[in-house]
Amino acid sequence: MEGDFRLLGPIDLLQLLAQGRRTGLFAVEGREAGEVYLEGGRPVHARFGGKVGKEALLEILALKEGVFRFHLGAKAPLTSLEGPLEAYLLEAVRRLDERVEVGPFDLVRPAPRLQALRGTLAPEELALLLALGPGKSPLDLAGEGLSLEEVLRRLGQLARLRLVEVQPRIPRTARLRVVLGGKGAQVEALLLKAWRAHYGAFPRVRVKGAREFSLEVVGVEGLGVELRLAPELLLFHGLRAGEEVLAWPEV
Repeated sequence: MEGDFRLLGPIDLLQLLAQGRRTGLFAVEGREAGEVYLEGGRPVHARFGGKVGKEALLEILALKEGVFRFHLGAKAPLTSLEGPLEAYLLEAVRRLDERVEVGPFDLVRPAPRLQALRGTLAPEELALLLALGPGKSPLDLAGEGLSLEEVLRRLGQLARLRLVEVQPRIPRTARLRVVLGGKGAQVEALLLKAWRAHYGAFPRVRVKGAREFSLEVVGVEGLGVELRLAPELLLFHGLRAGEEVLAWPEV
């Protein structure tokens, strides 16, 4: 097995070798030479330039160019790594901020093999995993200590390594919490972007609480699941701060 990183990078290649439980040497050539030894799919030793162990492996995982060759059956001269490859892959994906695009309304489910890797997750990622249950949308998960933007970023990184499964869904009605502040009516910019990507440009949303009406809205980053209203709009439409309403595009 040999080639270069034009089609598949080291993250994907090593993940394939790990899933196949391969034993051998993954050698890379480029500006600097490096090597990763696997035993039964688990990394046991890495070297890159003058680095050995975890930092060497992370340097190799970050490579965008180079040539690789896998020597089946080669044995490591020493042990400098412990734990499953996925733990190192996840850290590399975090550092590189590589992710799959996840929409606010998509259905996200934990992948079966994620359960075995829970000990390698950051606390925020573990909290997301537990909150997912059998499956939820990022919009359902926002507001519990993480912004919608952060939820999308972390789920996208987990999806990059196929640790969660993402089922794209058509943007739908959102359940929002009314808050007082700002000028006019404001909703999360990412939410508005998802709606407009599917339905096209529209200036107003329908809002349903005790009664139904329409509002002209602007997108603001960081609102998550909030509908922020100026005092006069709050009073005019008979809403209360903290009340939950349903909102959807007026198209």
